Formats: sequence, structure tokens, C-alpha cells
Amino acid sequence: MSLIGVSMLEMRQIIEQACLPDRCEISCPDGTTLTIRLGQGQSLEQAVTLSGISLQSLNNCRDLVNLVGQLHTLRGKQPKMIKAIA
Repeated sequence: MSLIGVSMLEMRQIIEQACLPDRCEISCPDGTTLTIRLGQGQSLEQAVTLSGISLQSLNNCRDLVNLVGQLHTLRGKQPKMIKAIA
């Protein structure tokens, strides 16, 4: 991991808090790349997924801010589903 002194748990917490109040799910199955799902509110039903994010590309807080911005931009491009109330 490039962010010296920051554990994976701390990085996950930073990203998840930056995405609040929306639900964010982060995994790092291979130890080198992140996969992030960002939902709308507390639901991951219509989540967008950003995968293949190299931990080596996350060198400072600015990189994390840019990553969260990419997630929000990606979700903003997703069509909105409107639920009808009968």
C-alpha cells in the first residue's frame, strides 16, 4: 500500500466516511487492487462498481478524494429508478 502508515482498515474507513450518507462496500481480494460499490442511500440494489483500483495509485489524501469523486460521477451518470407508490 502506498499510503505509508495507513492500514487497509483505515483506508476503507476513510473512503466509506467520504461516501456518507450513501452505502459504500470496499473489497481488496488480491491485496493489490480495490473494488468499490457505491449505492444510493443505504441500498446497494442499484450500486455502481469501480474495480481494478491499484493500491499503488493511492499515494495521498488527494488521490482518495479524486477516487471518491470518480465514484460520485459514475453514480451520477447512472439512470435513476423511480418507485411508484400505489
